[in-house]
Formats: sequence, structure tokens, C-alpha cells
Amino acid sequence: MSVIPDMLRSEYFFDVNLVEYKEIFDDVSYVWEIVRKIQAGEFINRLARSGCQAVSVSELNGFNVNGSFEGRIANGSVIGSGVVVSGAGGVLCVDKGAEIKPGTFINVGTNAVYIGCGARVGPNAHLDAVKGSIYISANVELRQCSYVRECSVISAGAVIGNSCEIKSSFIGLDAEVPHFNYVGDSVLGSKAHLGAGAKISNLKIMPDPEKADTVKIRYEGQTWDTGLRKMGAILGDNVQIGCNAVTNPGSIIGKNVFVYAGSNVSGFIPSNTVVKLRQVFERTGLNPNIA
Repeated sequence: MSVIPDMLRSEYFFDVNLVEYKEIFDDVSYVWEIVRKIQAGEFINRLARSGCQAVSVSELNGFNVNGSFEGRIANGSVIGSGVVVSGAGGVLCVDKGAEIKPGTFINVGTNAVYIGCGARVGPNAHLDAVKGSIYISANVELRQCSYVRECSVISAGAVIGNSCEIKSSFIGLDAEVPHFNYVGDSVLGSKAHLGAGAKISNLKIMPDPEKADTVKIRYEGQTWDTGLRKMGAILGDNVQIGCNAVTNPGSIIGKNVFVYAGSNVSGFIPSNTVVKLRQVFERTGLNPNIA
């Protein structure tokens, strides 16, 4: 068995003491195996359903209900007007002190959606668990029009902002995805931050996306096949991604990295690094006769 480089292990990217659900690292050798675990869904489904077990059962007052599902709504939670919940046998749990603001739509399907203590969801947010469960931890803020899809964990204190989409991802403690961002098939460490418009690409460009090759990781002259057709990025603790930057599929970025605005990032970026985009500007005089 080949030796795994330390810089491709989870410990290089994350302080385990700052991860809310340390089980995510169980049976993981290479850091990108966390993404495979997320995509499989079993871990997140167990997490969401275990959270639901602690929530007292009350009537689904304030919801517009479509289909059938189990609802566990704690006393002290607040449900705004026009909140719609749809299901096909799944379970929705809203813990104490959580608030679901007007216009939010939640589809639990056959899976579980857990919304933790003090979390704030919406207005007009969309939680879609049809293809896999969703876990929203304590004091998370899902701002207006945020879109959280299947197999996603949003850890305590994290912010998912206006018109941001999260899919099959693990968002760490106090991480911020606040303005017009896309995060797919990725892991964000504690206090990671995406600037406005930053995108995490998770699928190689191909004429036929369904035939996209698996993502490869290259490090020190060696290549590892992740076996994942969809893989976004691994962002270590305290990574800062500048506005309108793009990380390409399979980007793995160590702790305390700063990526300048507008950058296009690929491959392995070591910890404590600044990634700069340098442009050449040309200045010319303005012809006053031009209208």
C-alpha cells in the first residue's frame, strides 16, 4: 500500500477540534474521500434523523402542507406566513428557537430535514431534500432565496446568503457563503469565506457532461484518481476566496490561504499561501471630441 502524503490527509486542512461532526473523518484516508462520503448520503441521513429524535412533537401550525410527512416542531420556534412543506413519507424537524420566514419552501421527500436551535431560514429560501437529507445546525443563517440541496450539512454559525446554492457539501463552523455563490460536492473548513460571486466548479467541461471523466489530483509529480465524476473543492480552515474567483474541479486548498479576486484556481494550494492574479492595465488619454 502506498504511503499517503501528509498534505493529502484531512488533518492538513482541518483542525478536528473545530469540526462539529467529527464522524465525517471516520474511515477517510485521502481528504477527498469526505466528498464521496457526503455524496453517499448515509452519514447525513443519520445525522439529520438523530437530530430529529431530540425534537418534541407538536402540530404543524402555520405550514401549508402538501403530501405526507412527519413533522416535529419544538415549542418556541416561529413559522412565518406562506411557508410550504411537501413530503412523501419523510420527516421535518424544527428545533427550539428556530425561525422559518415567509415564503420558504421545504421538500423533504422520503428523507429528513433538521433545522437546529436558533437557526433562521428565509425568507423565500428553498430546502430540497428529495434526493438526500439536509442538516442545518444551530444558529445557522440561510438568507433570502438561498437554495440548499440534497446531502448537505451546514454547521453551527454558518451563513448561506442571498441566491447561494449548496449541493452535496459540508460547510464548516462559522463559514460564510454569503453572496451569489455556488458550492457543489465540496468541503469548507471552519471560518472559510467566499467573496461575492465566487464559484466552486464541480464538473469537468465535456461535450456530453454525462460522460465527464473522473477528477484527478496531481501532487509532486504523482496523480491520484478520486473516482469522483463530481468533485468541487476542499477549502481548509480560514481560507478566503476573493470576489468572482473560480475554483476548478478537484481544487484542494490548505489552511489560511488567500485567493485574490478574479483568480482561476486549480490543483493543490499549500497552506499559508496567497494566490494572486496580476493584470496589465493600459491607460490612455480621453479624446474630448468623442461623444
